[in-house]
Amino acid sequence: MFQERLAAAPDGAGSLEIGLVSSLHEFPPGEWEELTRGLGLFLSRPYLLAIEEATATRPMYLTARDGGGQLVGGLPCYLSDGSPDPGMDTYEPYRMGARWRLSRRAREALWRPTLVVGSRSGYQTPLAVRPGRHLESGWVVARLAEEVAQLAQRLGAQSVGWMWLRPTAAAALLPSLRRSEDLVLAGPSCSIPISWSSFDGYLSHLTAQRRRSARRERELFFASGLTIGQARLSDCLEEVAPLGASLQRRYGHQVSAAELAQELSCQARHLDAQSVVLLCRRGDRLVAFTLLYRWDDTLYARLAGFDYDQVAGSAAYFNLAFYQPIQLAIETGATNLHLGMASWRAKALRGAEFEPQWIVVWPPPRTSLDVPRPGRPEHRLALDGSGTAPWPRRGWTRCRRGLGSARVMIRGEE
Repeated sequence: MFQERLAAAPDGAGSLEIGLVSSLHEFPPGEWEELTRGLGLFLSRPYLLAIEEATATRPMYLTARDGGGQLVGGLPCYLSDGSPDPGMDTYEPYRMGARWRLSRRAREALWRPTLVVGSRSGYQTPLAVRPGRHLESGWVVARLAEEVAQLAQRLGAQSVGWMWLRPTAAAALLPSLRRSEDLVLAGPSCSIPISWSSFDGYLSHLTAQRRRSARRERELFFASGLTIGQARLSDCLEEVAPLGASLQRRYGHQVSAAELAQELSCQARHLDAQSVVLLCRRGDRLVAFTLLYRWDDTLYARLAGFDYDQVAGSAAYFNLAFYQPIQLAIETGATNLHLGMASWRAKALRGAEFEPQWIVVWPPPRTSLDVPRPGRPEHRLALDGSGTAPWPRRGWTRCRRGLGSARVMIRGEE
């Protein structure tokens, strides 16, 4: 059913041995870590193990091995039948692909169950492929794509979504697609490169108008009587969960404080040493927080929460979401602050750069997607020598509506 959406695989791809395991615990010690070294937090063993324990959606891992048994590729997959699973609403091809391309003509029931391919959390999926001839020839990606199509059919999936692909991952997958229109621009991932030795250095990087705004927001915060402390996640997860769940619900994610506390406890078991929680208090009362993880040279902002009545007029959001993490990154030697998606304008105004993220949508049989879309060839991955993707015109127009007059950096160009 889905095999027809793939182009012919390159010669040699059939020599790879494909496997399927249900947990990272089934890999030999160190094997997954070696494969995903340098690919960031969201494909790391501890992060994926926390997801395994927290999610109600069935996890699987496709593996590709060469003739000597060496692991040369791995791909997380999740089969979702639409049952409640906090956080899964932004990882389904129906919600993030079909509605963007079909609007109200998309009928949700026809898309269930769906096979979600790639990282289950974090809005960012690189492809875990061992560097060398397998990567250069495209064998591993092509063979894994074939197996995704076959796995979806074996499991009875009615749709498939490769979610939140980074530009290099989308470029690697593109030759395997028969229809380039299956590739859809999902939006930008935002991050701030950290190259300063002090917060004053960061301020000097901003425009004069933004410098004044940042200083004013910092002054408001420190004059408000609020205080900032730090803790490991394991020491405060029960305290931060109600504020975090409240913010998630504010933006349409259906999660309770108890469910979020359970998810955070799984993360604490595997990532506590990498966690930093910024705790904002008024007296003894917690009124805001930001959860971050340090992985390699990047500081990842993952969760926040605010008691809006208690922090009104203090610019706490800008300080907890941006200025305090920037200060922490500078102090700890991180070279990048990953801010995720959404709130593009606020992030751009404070120095964030954008990286396009892509999804590949394989719809149910007999579902037509022949409508205007940002994945058209003339708007799509015209790759430059660095392996990054220029921003497609139509997707950029959509982002600009939310950015207003903010300046933004994409691939280091204004």
